[in-house]
Parts: sequence; C-alpha cells; structure tokens
Amino acid sequence: MLTVRLETVTPLFLAGADPRGKPELRAASIRGALRFWLRALLGGVIGDKDLNALRKAEAAVFGSTDTGASPVVVRIGGEVQFDSYRPLLHNPEKKFTFMGIQPDQAFSLELIPRPPHTQVSPIVLSVTALWLLLGGLGKRSRRGFGTLRLQNEVESFLFTPEAYKDASELETTLRQVIQQAQDQARNLISTLKIAPGTFRIPPDFPVLHSDHTQILFCKYPFATWEKAMMAFWRLLRSHPYRDDRVFGFAGSAGRQASPLHLRIVKIGNKYHLLMTAFRSRFAWSSPNWRKLQDFLSDCCQKWQGTWIMRGTAAW
Repeated sequence: MLTVRLETVTPLFLAGADPRGKPELRAASIRGALRFWLRALLGGVIGDKDLNALRKAEAAVFGSTDTGASPVVVRIGGEVQFDSYRPLLHNPEKKFTFMGIQPDQAFSLELIPRPPHTQVSPIVLSVTALWLLLGGLGKRSRRGFGTLRLQNEVESFLFTPEAYKDASELETTLRQVIQQAQDQARNLISTLKIAPGTFRIPPDFPVLHSDHTQILFCKYPFATWEKAMMAFWRLLRSHPYRDDRVFGFAGSAGRQASPLHLRIVKIGNKYHLLMTAFRSRFAWSSPNWRKLQDFLSDCCQKWQGTWIMRGTAAW
C-alpha cells in the first residue's frame, strides 16, 4: 500500500449525498479524475482512432466491466474543515456560495494493490502524478478550485514535495514527470502489443501530446490564491476573450466543458498560475482555437510564463 498525503491549496467543492450540504471526500471522485488523466496520457501515444485499443489499455490499468475489478483500490482518509465560498469569485453580481473544503486541509490518499497484485503499477503512479501536478478535484476544478499539493515522499513516485521549493524546481519537475509518464504509457502499450496511432484534427477527446496540448507555468508570484484567481479572470473577461465559446459554454445551444484547465500552485507562501489547454473536438461548435492560443500568450507575457509543453503546429 502507498499512502499519499495531500493538502488543499484552494477551496474544494466536492458534494456528498446532499449537493448543498457538507462536502465529502470521496474515492469515486478521485478515481474519475485519474481516469481522465489516464485517457489523456494513453491517447497521446495510442491516438484517438482505435478506441478498442484505448479501452484495452485503460482496462489493464483501472479495470472494466469486461475484464473485472481494478488492479488498484483507491481509499481516502482524514478529517477536514469546510466553509462557504463563492464559486464565481470574479463576478460581483453572483454572490451565491457553495460549501467547500478549506485551503490548507490535509488528508491521505491510499493506493492499494488488489490481490493477486502485490504492487501498484508504475502507470498508476504516473497518472496520479500528472493529476496532482496538472489537474484538480471537484466542481470548478478547471477554474482553479480543488487544487491539491503533495505533502510526503512516496516510494517510486515521480516527484517529491521538493518540487514546490521554488518556481524553477517546479518547472523542472513538470517537464520530467510528463516525459516519464509518457515513457510509462509507451511501455504499457508495448507490453499489450498495441501499436502507436495517429490523431484526427482536432482529436475526439483531450490527449497529452505537444501537437494538441499547451501547458504554461507562470512564475509571477501572487500573495493569495484569491488574487491569482482574480488576475486570471480579469484577463479572461476582457476584450477580446470575454464570452468566447472556445473557453467553454452552457446554454440553449448545449454545454461544452472548457478545454482550459487552471491550477493555482502554492510555492512557499506565494501562488502561481499553471494552465493546461487541450485542443479536442467540441460537440456543438467549431471554436476559434487561435483565440485560446492568444490568451495563453498574453498570460505568458503578463505573468512571466514559461512553456512546459507547446508544439510547433498552429491550432
């Protein structure tokens, strides 16, 4: 069993049985987040055209209804405090609140091999590392809420809490973890005798590949997570980005989750913006991908950005 101790950086909206009631830490929510990053990682090497091969690889990692239970069990432990927070902090007219787990709350994530397996596989550790560095948890996690931080050294894990020592260390860690995770994915599909594939343009789902993913880490330090989040929103709600459908939408024309994932990273006692953008097919429209690229470029210029992943292909 591996125990990963985590700490909340921003409020975490994770509803229990009562959506308006006390938030609950739930293993199912973490499994869902891990599955998202597994598919993105595997899709980056298998491509988006052979879904049978993709499902075979996913089942080898987290199980399926056809192959049986997951080789790894996910459990959560710990008591956390909660409070009410405005999920639309940037909008003064929207004052409603959600109950959320407070920042600086600690809890543990346990990864347990399911018999007859005796170890947690390297690909599970890779996906967990990607999720902790690039993803989030719960409602509004694509807009900076639900950011987590690793608190302990874990055997065979791809990074340690030293990653948060300073901005340069985190930049190096991000590059190394992504490369190691991609190597693990290639090893897995080789073992399963799955050939690397190609992509539609844009791919049918988010894939971690330099042609279809851009990752920007901003070294400018903000004093609080709220100030970091507000800076992001001030730019996003300014001309020419305000209400552009490439950032996601919901309405009579349908609903589309944003392809832009914002994390607010805590380094020391300062906060930094980390953004991951996936170019993938929209269900209801053909967005202006150039607008998303321009937004990231503006973020890069304003907040001392450095590109962790960015291909040469124009979107």
